[in-house]
Amino acid sequence: HERGFWVEIVTLVVPGFNDSDEELREIARFLVSVSPDIPWHVTAFHQDYKMTAPDDTGVSTLLRAAAIGAAEGLRFVYAGNLPGQVDRWENTWCPGCSGLLIERQGFRVLQNRLARGTCPDCGRAIPGFWDAPALPTSGPSAARPGPPA
Repeated sequence: HERGFWVEIVTLVVPGFNDSDEELREIARFLVSVSPDIPWHVTAFHQDYKMTAPDDTGVSTLLRAAAIGAAEGLRFVYAGNLPGQVDRWENTWCPGCSGLLIERQGFRVLQNRLARGTCPDCGRAIPGFWDAPALPTSGPSAARPGPPA
């Protein structure tokens, strides 16, 4: 992280394996010790493919994990794999003024209010890479030009 690499951490929260308050708090504290600006994604376990036990991660467990991360000082905490069920934890909020910066539902961005990497309400710089070239939102891309004419 200190070498200039952008780092985001994803923790698959598995019931009975790593979902205790103590373990989640330990993970969050470690991340804060590196940087409170590291985004932490706590994601729900689903009984998919070959792992059919334990039960799926419940909404309340995921919300608890996200709240622990925020309480420990992480500025950007997200809850995932339960689109539309985790309230504010799908969105990006300004750590300065608490204004909504990026509104999401699942993998869809509904609104992006960032202005050149800063909060439009208070002007605080938001960590991340914001100068990347924009990707097309519709139509054929250079990578996939579409069917021949």
